[in-house]
Amino acid sequence: QDKPAVAAESADYDGVRYKRATILTSDLDRSLTFYRDLMGLKVEVEMPLKPTSYAYVMFNIDTKAQMRMAMLSSDKQQRTLAIIEVKGAPINIPTSPRPHSMVLESPDLPGMAARARDRGLTVFKELELTTVDGRKGKEQGMLDPDGHLVILYQLNP
Repeated sequence: QDKPAVAAESADYDGVRYKRATILTSDLDRSLTFYRDLMGLKVEVEMPLKPTSYAYVMFNIDTKAQMRMAMLSSDKQQRTLAIIEVKGAPINIPTSPRPHSMVLESPDLPGMAARARDRGLTVFKELELTTVDGRKGKEQGMLDPDGHLVILYQLNP
């Protein structure tokens, strides 16, 4: 069986390096109960953003709004998720079609899905997963408290 080509790690690589995804929320504390308490990410940085922050420009937020940011890490990846709270400006998250997702590897997919359901969050049906390189497991989507799509997967041992 042919396996898809995978780019080799190379010291000569001079392309981009993925650093982090950034999502907006109207309530940072509520988002942290999802990403920190349920997903197990660790808060590395939490701080207010000044109106001179580049985030105001990039996310097209009026400088009269107040913004606060948290950066989260897993045990193996540092600051790969930033959550920015916006107070005083509307946040519109498209619901159909959903324009983006985060895909996270879970050490306990059934437990995380059950805890998300217990918190009243939308949890989609669990499906069988076969990765592009033939590994097997399960995957399951859910919506965070703001409606951002999060897809969890867990590979079979």
